[in-house]
Amino acid sequence: MADLVQPTKPPTGYWLWLSDKRSALTKELGKTKGSEVAKFAGERWKALSAADKKPYEDKAAKAKKEYDSKMEEFLAAGGVKNKRKMKESKDGKQGGKKARADARAASGMPKRPPSAYFQFMKENQEAIRKEVGAGKPASAVGALGGQKWKAMTAAQKKPYEDKVAELKAEYLKALEEWKNTGGDDEDQDQDEDGDEEEQ
Repeated sequence: MADLVQPTKPPTGYWLWLSDKRSALTKELGKTKGSEVAKFAGERWKALSAADKKPYEDKAAKAKKEYDSKMEEFLAAGGVKNKRKMKESKDGKQGGKKARADARAASGMPKRPPSAYFQFMKENQEAIRKEVGAGKPASAVGALGGQKWKAMTAAQKKPYEDKVAELKAEYLKALEEWKNTGGDDEDQDQDEDGDEEEQ
């Protein structure tokens, strides 16, 4: 009898969409760094309408149904369901970005403030969305926001940069207090990666 092989869990609607749109998103973002593309893609997915998500979610639901059926057959044939093992780092600690982020949140480590561009988008997203028009994909909002940000003068950007400087000063003060009360800054280097301006 052949060895039983556990069925592979199918991708979610988001992962199907990302697989389909990755090259276009990378081109739009102008960067190829995985973490930046993933963050950008996550924002786009969240802003998609239910109608735009539906084809991917329907496909994911169909794949999940097939997976559940195969899993039932696997278990009925004597298979044992294994949970995915988390990667371990060289020092033996469990790794992965989500695990590190969860560990930072649980430790009380302050969250890094957004860039000036993200502050601008946060304050102007609704107006830009209206300008783009209803029914347009979230990528259109991001693209127009990026164009507007790039076209702004230094004086126009200054209020956002000042706000971010203020937030960063508060963050650094909170971070110092956190370290002084026994916070572990082991993952600080990874957190520093998110400070680059996106546009």
